[in-house]
Amino acid sequence: MNKTFFTPGPTELYPEVNNYIQQALADNICSINHRSKEFMDFYKMTVDNLRLLLNIPESYHIFFLSSATECMDRIIQNCVEERSFHFVNGAFADRFYKTAIELNKNAEKVEASYGEGFNFNNADIKNNPELICVTQNETSTGVAISPDNIYELKQRHPDALVSVDIVTSSPYIDLNYDKIDCAFFSVQKGFGLPAGLGVLMVNDRCMDKARFLKSKGASIGSYHNFISLYENAIKHQTTETPNVLAIYLLGKVSENLNKHGIEEIRKETEAKADLLYDFFDRHESFKPFVKKKADRSNTVIVIETPDKQAEVKKSFSEIGMIVGSGYGKLKESQIRIANFPMHRIEDVKKIIMAFNS
Repeated sequence: MNKTFFTPGPTELYPEVNNYIQQALADNICSINHRSKEFMDFYKMTVDNLRLLLNIPESYHIFFLSSATECMDRIIQNCVEERSFHFVNGAFADRFYKTAIELNKNAEKVEASYGEGFNFNNADIKNNPELICVTQNETSTGVAISPDNIYELKQRHPDALVSVDIVTSSPYIDLNYDKIDCAFFSVQKGFGLPAGLGVLMVNDRCMDKARFLKSKGASIGSYHNFISLYENAIKHQTTETPNVLAIYLLGKVSENLNKHGIEEIRKETEAKADLLYDFFDRHESFKPFVKKKADRSNTVIVIETPDKQAEVKKSFSEIGMIVGSGYGKLKESQIRIANFPMHRIEDVKKIIMAFNS
C-alpha cells in the first residue's frame, strides 16, 4: 500500500523529487566539485528561485547550513554579545531560548501557554536586547504569529535585530523581509525534501553585528560564522563541501513551486486548512488544540485526541495516511496534520472521511 505522509517533518516528498534525484544521478551532480562552475551555476539557480518564491530582497544574503537548529546556533553566535529576548510558546521556540543560554548569553523570555499566542502589546521587553527571537509557526503546538505583530515589535525596538523561525510556514508565509533582520527554515517540511539542509537569510545589519563582534575578539563560530559564509556565498560557494544534492533539489523544487505560483499555493493551503478546522470544530470528540482562530497555523493543524490517539493513528495507517503524533509532553494526546504544498486536497478529504467512518 502506498503511504501518504502528513507528518510535520520529515513529510511527504514533493511529487517531482524522485525525478529530480534520477536526473541528478544521471548528471553526476553528487560527484562534482563544490568549487566547480557547474556547482556554482546550480547554487545560483537555487538562490535565484528562492528569492523569487519567498520575495527575498537582494540586500539579504542566503546561507546553506545543516539544519534549522544549526541556524539558531549561528544567529546567536553572530548577533548577540550579551542579551537576547525570546517569545516562547512551544518546544522549538524554547530550543532557540535554550540555545542562547547554552552559548552563555543573558537570554530572557516571555512565555505563553501551549496552544496560545501572545499579547504583544503587553510584552515586557527589558534591558535593550540585541536580538529578539520569534517562532512564527510553532511546529509543536500549531500556533502561528501574525507577521504584522512581528513588524510592530521591530518598530517598537528598532535597535534590536529581529530573527524569525519560519521552519514550518515556509514557503506559505508571506514575510516582508524589509521589516525583520533574519529568517530561517529547513527543507524537510514545506519544501518536501529529505532532511539535511537548513537555509538562513540575513541582512546587512546582521553582517555588521558579526563583524563588530569579531573585531572585539568575541567568538562567532569557526567556518560557519556569518563572515565566512558571506565571503563564499557571494562566489556562489559554501565554506565546506556541502550537501550538494540537497541544494540542487531545493533549487528544482523552488523552480517548480514558482511555476505553480506562490499565490495559488497560499490559496490552496488556506482551503485545505479551512476544511480541516471546520470539520474538527464540529467534531464531538476531537477538537483543534488552538482555540483562538487568529492563532491557528495553516500549515500544522494540531488536534486533541485524548486517550484515542493510538487508535486514530492506526486507523489512518490502515488506509495509507500517516499523521504525526503530538510533540513532547503532548505526544500521546494529540495528532499533528501537516498541510504543505505537496499535500493534495483530495487526501485532506480522505482524512476527514476516515474520521467520519
